[in-house]
Amino acid sequence: MYSERSAVRVGIAQVLAGSALISLVGIFIKILVVDYALPILVMGFWRNLFVCLILLVALKIKRPALLRAGRENIFLLGSYGLVLALLNGIWGGSVFFNGAGVATVLVYVSVPITVLGQWWLGGGKPSAQIIPSIVFCLVGCALVCGVQGISDFALTPIGIFLGLFSGIFYAAYGLMGRACALRGLNPFTVLMYIFGFAAFFMLIANLFSGGAIPGAASEPAQILLPDAPLKVWGIILTLAIGPTMIGWMLINMSMSRLSPSVVNILLTTEPMMTALVAIPVLGEFMTTMQWAGCFMIIGGVVLLKRRN
Repeated sequence: MYSERSAVRVGIAQVLAGSALISLVGIFIKILVVDYALPILVMGFWRNLFVCLILLVALKIKRPALLRAGRENIFLLGSYGLVLALLNGIWGGSVFFNGAGVATVLVYVSVPITVLGQWWLGGGKPSAQIIPSIVFCLVGCALVCGVQGISDFALTPIGIFLGLFSGIFYAAYGLMGRACALRGLNPFTVLMYIFGFAAFFMLIANLFSGGAIPGAASEPAQILLPDAPLKVWGIILTLAIGPTMIGWMLINMSMSRLSPSVVNILLTTEPMMTALVAIPVLGEFMTTMQWAGCFMIIGGVVLLKRRN
């Protein structure tokens, strides 16, 4: 029992640390997309490619055996990479049509979807004890994102579609991560493959969309970012190594210790951490309602920790 509790505590710590790191992604993206006018899907392609290449080189030097995932796992990893690429693209479209705050709230419909998906896949009937944590975290997330009423959800049909599907793919990401963990795949191997596949799919989208997809390259030459200063490449590389690679590595490592539903609930701390970091970094401030949302998220996490 003690070792099981210790494993759960380690898993929770890994998710919260990973959430703290990936909360920086939004700040990096804001700098790259707003200040340097980079197409978000082009930036996403390079970020994913850098993550894959860094892990490829590191594993080749330190643990070459981990480069082999096994032929029987390639379809799962390829599908996982496709889910990651679609999540990147659909999330970008949701931000474009719905605004960042509403898009963030909609992506966390993944929490109840993950709970139901886990049940459907044989993970056991969800406990009613988890409901207060879900409610606290989702309401807190909405408040932190500045969504305070139904009027803020003045959505177009395409906005609703993109927002809900971003939640579905976010849930799928967690469930597939758990599937990889149950197969005994190393998190480093998983991340290298899925970010490599995601980079490939995003390259195709940028090459052949002709700018029809929001945030994609308007022409193939734009993928190479010919006018980007060296500083931009440094920012993308930093984004790839820190918030993306290390952040998602910690989260994927936790999936061998925690269920996807618990991981997804804990990840609702991300917008709170983004808002807190934005205060000193971007000079932004938080309203009373946003602070209230932070305390609700913390309350939901505490309830979840006590349940586990």
